Parts: sequence; C-alpha cells; structure tokens
Amino acid sequence: KALKTIHKPQAKAIENKEIKTISMLKEDFIKYQSRLDNWSEDNTQLAHRTFNMLNLYFNNKPIHEIKLNDLMDFRDTMQEIPTKLTTYKEFENKSLDYILENSEDYDNLTNSTINKYINKANQFLKWAYQEDYLHKKDFIIPKFPNDTKSRLPYANEEIQAIKELVSQDQNKEINFITLVATYQGMRLKEITQLRKEDIITTNNIPCISINTNEDKTTKTIKSIRTIPIHPKLIELGFLDFVKSKENNLFNINNKDFSSYYRKNYKNLINPSKTFYSLRHSFIDALKQSNQNIEHIQAFVGHSHNAKTTFGYSNPINIKLLSKLLEYINYSN
Repeated sequence: KALKTIHKPQAKAIENKEIKTISMLKEDFIKYQSRLDNWSEDNTQLAHRTFNMLNLYFNNKPIHEIKLNDLMDFRDTMQEIPTKLTTYKEFENKSLDYILENSEDYDNLTNSTINKYINKANQFLKWAYQEDYLHKKDFIIPKFPNDTKSRLPYANEEIQAIKELVSQDQNKEINFITLVATYQGMRLKEITQLRKEDIITTNNIPCISINTNEDKTTKTIKSIRTIPIHPKLIELGFLDFVKSKENNLFNINNKDFSSYYRKNYKNLINPSKTFYSLRHSFIDALKQSNQNIEHIQAFVGHSHNAKTTFGYSNPINIKLLSKLLEYINYSN
C-alpha cells in the first residue's frame, strides 16, 4: 500500500528571518501601530518609555529566544524600577543590575504605570507574532491590580508565610539573605556584600558592620553603620552560618537573588509586593511602636534624600539600637 503523506501545519519560519532584538524592531512597530491606532503624542511617548524598559531588561537577547517566563520576570522587575528613572543622573547609562542594586530608597513605579507599559508591550508582542518574529501568539503579560503598590510593607501574616517558605528551602544563602532583610531591615546590596569579618562584637553585642572596606560600596555615607544582630536571627543559626564561611557570606548576585525571590517567595505570598517590602516592614514596625525617629534612621541607614530622613551626626549607641529590636517580632 502506498504510504500516506502526513501534512503537518507549517511552522512559523522564524529561523529563516534575520535574527532581531527588541531594539531593532522598535521603529517598525511604532510606525505601524501609531498609524493603525492614530496615536497621540502621549501615546507615542509611552511607547518609547516602554521600549526603554524592554531594552533595559532584555538588552540584546534575540526576540525569538524570549519565553513567557522571561516576560513574567520582566513584569515583576518593573516593580523595582524607580519612577522617572531618566531624571536621575546616578542611573544614566547604567545596567539593570546597577539600577536594581541602588534603587531601593527611591519611589518606584506604581502598578498603574506598570500596567500602561504592559499594555504597550502586549501590543508589541502581538505585532511581533504577526510579523513572524515570535513562535507563540499567546505571549500576554498579565497586569497588576491598579490599587496596590509594591512598597507597601508585608503584613505580619505574610511575613510568617515567608518564614515558613524559608524553613522549607534548602538553600541556606537564600534563607539568610531573606532572614537578614526581615530582622535587620538591610538593603539587598548591603546583605549580599557581607563578609565574615563584618560580623563583629561590640560591647558584648553581636553586630553587623556595614562598611566600604575593600571593594564594597554603600548607597551614601549615612549607610555606613554598625547595627546589633536580632536575637531571633541568632536563634535561627546565623552566627553558625557565618562561622561556616571563609570570606564572602553569600555567593549569589543581586539580580539572580531577586529573580529567585520573585519566583519562589514573592509570587507565592503577594505578587504586588517586592523584596524591599521586608525593609519597609522593619521600618514600619518601629514607627508603629513610636520609636525615636533618629534611632530608626541610624539603624536603617537612610540618606538625606529619603522621605523619612532626619539629621543625625554622631553614631547612635549600640545598646540604644539594640532596644529597637525588641519591637521586631512580627507576632500575629
């Protein structure tokens, strides 16, 4: 018998097209979509800002290699981008890694603004599929609820849920980065730069020295400080973890940690809040307990351009700072 010829649906011929990146397709898309939808000036500017965000995240990655998980991570990363990014000279011509490492004390994009970028990005993805630059037509980035912000502190029950996830995670470095942020209110960059010699004892109190020794950096000079270690963190084995290290306490970079946290913690607890929310929770807990604002500022290392900054010139006594930790218990 003659063999039947099986006809398969023709695959999209992406492999036969010239490899393109998002930046290479920007002008063609804007020209097409603006003419089709009769864009206003504001709409056109929004498209340009959206491409700035896309290029910042995807850089020169070929568009046909982009997966849905990449787009979800792009969406979540936007929650950590400062609002009016281009107005800060500090971030001019900087990489995404640098921006994420140094943006924690700036106001970040609201969910409603992110959703506007998502709308434009989804238009671009639909066009890219039509033009055979993408394999799948269902690359739709979901939007955030408009009425929430990622800088809101975690509720106590959310922190309890995070601690439960930590207890189930076998990666000790991930565990202690998360726990240090929870109980010390430190910035991510301050945590990931820590070395064994930065864990010291002052006045018989175990402390963390946040400094600029060797190649470490801090956000501002006010970020350089020594803070007592929370007893709960010691109870959870932090000092034993430190003893097990020879030099650097952590060997994961900020971008990889942020991506891990978003996928394995943030999106399981509250997709609208970020790792920074742990620092915000720490500060909020102290404010709600009516603690001395200068002591709070000294502990968290706020700079003078931060919203909650009050001036202080001399280091606050370690024993005074240690009393603040009595109010960090996140009990229900």
